Amino acid sequence: MSIKRYRAYLVAALAVIGAMALFSGEAFSAVKDKKLEIGRMKITLMPEYESPGVLVIQEGKFTDLTAFPAYVKFNLPMEVKKLTDTCSLSPGGQHFCQLYDIKTENGKKFVNIGLPYSGFFVDYKYAPFSVKANSKREFAYTVEVPYDIHTLEVHVQQPYRSSDFAITPAGGEPYEKNDFQYLKYVYKNIQPGEQKIFKIAYFKADVQPSVDIKYTGMAQTGVFQNNMGEILLAGGLLILGAIIYLRNRFSKAAKPE
Repeated sequence: MSIKRYRAYLVAALAVIGAMALFSGEAFSAVKDKKLEIGRMKITLMPEYESPGVLVIQEGKFTDLTAFPAYVKFNLPMEVKKLTDTCSLSPGGQHFCQLYDIKTENGKKFVNIGLPYSGFFVDYKYAPFSVKANSKREFAYTVEVPYDIHTLEVHVQQPYRSSDFAITPAGGEPYEKNDFQYLKYVYKNIQPGEQKIFKIAYFKADVQPSVDIKYTGMAQTGVFQNNMGEILLAGGLLILGAIIYLRNRFSKAAKPE
């Protein structure tokens, strides 16, 4: 058996084991009724960064570390079909990919994610406008999260080679990072379901994205690197399964006979 095929079988086996624990009926019964709050959440909007659409990055951390593993929910734009990354962040900063389930109810789209740790990192792409040469691009993005948020940050990146860049509401704090211009908005004590709507417009003569992903550090080669996402997914599931198993064992042991 080739090394590549053996690695694929190993990844699949770990994923199955983790998935069995993740989706067991009682896995999250101990925390499903807890009220979750987010300490700090950062949302970054990057129109035409590496593709014709908008790249959205959501990251943050829930305040109650003892409430995890737990299922969490985040709203999505209706145009989203899949997520690029769905990760749980360990206390050491490692990213563990997780399974997710996108659903639509009452005219809104959201994603359910099982997180073994309180930290999260989610990103996706969607296309809220058509990209044409010598045209004005306009779109609106609504921030709506079903949890209390102590501090919410929204960062909007201006595409390369764009002009007349404008955001409503006004008042964003400008800054520069990696040769990109951003506007930053900070809000305190956001209530569950509270909406923050950002209307973004700019003019762009060309149809090329800001960066060519083929020539950036994100492009990877090699058998191990090509399977890194699956390996981290399997590892994350396996760790989640172990946490759930130990929590259930301790819960049962603590109950009086």
